Amino acid sequence: MTSIRKKIRKKRGYPVAILIGFEPKKAVLWEIFSEKVKPLETIILKKRREKLAENELYNFHEEIINSIRSHLKDGLRSLIIANPRNSLFSEQFQQHIQKHHKWLSQEKSTNLLMIGTIEGAASNAEDVSELFQAEAFKTIIAKTTAKEANNIIEELEERLQMVSQGEVVLYSLQEIEELIYSQWKYGKRQPEYVMLTNTYLEKHKQKQRLHRLLQILENKKVKTKVIDVDTVAGERITQFGGLICFTKFVEN
Repeated sequence: MTSIRKKIRKKRGYPVAILIGFEPKKAVLWEIFSEKVKPLETIILKKRREKLAENELYNFHEEIINSIRSHLKDGLRSLIIANPRNSLFSEQFQQHIQKHHKWLSQEKSTNLLMIGTIEGAASNAEDVSELFQAEAFKTIIAKTTAKEANNIIEELEERLQMVSQGEVVLYSLQEIEELIYSQWKYGKRQPEYVMLTNTYLEKHKQKQRLHRLLQILENKKVKTKVIDVDTVAGERITQFGGLICFTKFVEN
């Protein structure tokens, strides 16, 4: 008999950042997870960047934003740009964001995008693999995600200070389940943003129950964020058990 080996799928883990590899005639987009990297899209130009008219460069940058928009709205706030040596590709893209996408560039915004740039290529899987082994890349990832975590902790502290004014923050899996499954009995509330540490995700005793909830949250377009327990934000969330849910009041 011929034995059939079951293919083992490598876990992707949780989303960490978006990676953009800029080249003279294209941009290659990747989603970085804690366990692997997933290709998102390749956007091809018909001519080299230096030959583009202003409106053509605008359209190119808008195509990139549109490709990653859903990931940004889901709460992914770290963006890493791999840039050829001596090029202005990263600088031009960041200027585009600052000029045309204030929702991603305002300092006080909860949508603030944390951007890190590294010299190198990310055009294919081999490039990305090589990039990931570089200490400079690990450093830029750590710095960018740490900035993102700091921004999250500021929002967390603001919400906690508003609890006495009627803000509702949940700290248990059961409470969030009751809210998401419409069994909540304490006013018209909906989950707005769920944050949990990577340790809570990895070591929870009822993983199937937790993953089911996270899938439902994703289906309902509720922002979720897994935060490294070793960051300031991760340490703060751990003080509340490793899981926190912001809620919002709805009229209907």
